[in-house]
Amino acid sequence: MKKSFLFVAALALVFASCNNEEVVKFEAGFEEAANSPKAPESELVYDHDTAVVFKSGNFELPQVVSWGGGAVSGAVISNRTDKAYAKLADAYKSMAGGAHTGKNYVVWYHSAWTPDTIRLTTAAVVPGMYVCNNSYAYSSITKGDDYAGGPFVDGDYFTLIVGGLLNGVAVNATVEFDLARGTDVVTEWTFVDLSKLGKIDAIVFSMIGSRTGDFGLNTPSYFCIDDLGIKAPEKK
Repeated sequence: MKKSFLFVAALALVFASCNNEEVVKFEAGFEEAANSPKAPESELVYDHDTAVVFKSGNFELPQVVSWGGGAVSGAVISNRTDKAYAKLADAYKSMAGGAHTGKNYVVWYHSAWTPDTIRLTTAAVVPGMYVCNNSYAYSSITKGDDYAGGPFVDGDYFTLIVGGLLNGVAVNATVEFDLARGTDVVTEWTFVDLSKLGKIDAIVFSMIGSRTGDFGLNTPSYFCIDDLGIKAPEKK
C-alpha cells in the first residue's frame, strides 16, 4: 500500500510539472530575443512591403507592411514606456506606460485590408489576455482630431470584439471589451476573459465605435496586448 501511494504521488508530481510547463509555454509575453526591439524605447517594424509572423508561446501574430512602408497592420512589438503622442510615429505606446509584465508588449492595428487573426499552433481554450489603449487612440478620444472630430462625450464608444475560429469555422461566441465608453477611457492594463470562446485555433479581432464614417472607424483602430493566454488574476 505504501509503495502504491508513493507511485501515485510521484505520477501526480510528474503531471503537475508537465502541466506547469505547458501553461508557461502557452502564455505569450513577447519577451523572446527574436521579438525584442533592437533598442530601448523603440518598436519592431520590418522593411516595407513585407509580411512576417512573430511567434511567442503557442501563438503566431502577423505583421503586414504595405504601401512602401506607409502602412503597418497587425502586430508591432514595442518596449516604449512614455505615453506622449504628437505624430503617427508615436503610435506604438501603451497608455499604461510600458508592458504589463517584462519589457515587451504588442500594439495591434486593426485593418479592414489585412487579416486580424492570431493563430494558435495547437487548438486550446485561451483563458485571457491583458489589453490597454495605445497613445494614438487615446489622443483621438480625449483631444479629438481631424478625422474623428472632437473629444468623446456621453454616448460615444470604442469597443474591441474578440472572436475565435476552430478549423476555419467561427465559434458561436464573442467577447466585447470597451476601450472607451463616453469619457471613461482605459489607461491601465485590464484583464479580458476569453474562456467563453471555448477551444479555438485562431483569435480574430474586430472593432466598432461611435465615430464611424463611410470607410469604417474614424477613431484610430489601435489597441495594446500583453500576456496573451494568461489565466485570470486571483481575486484579493
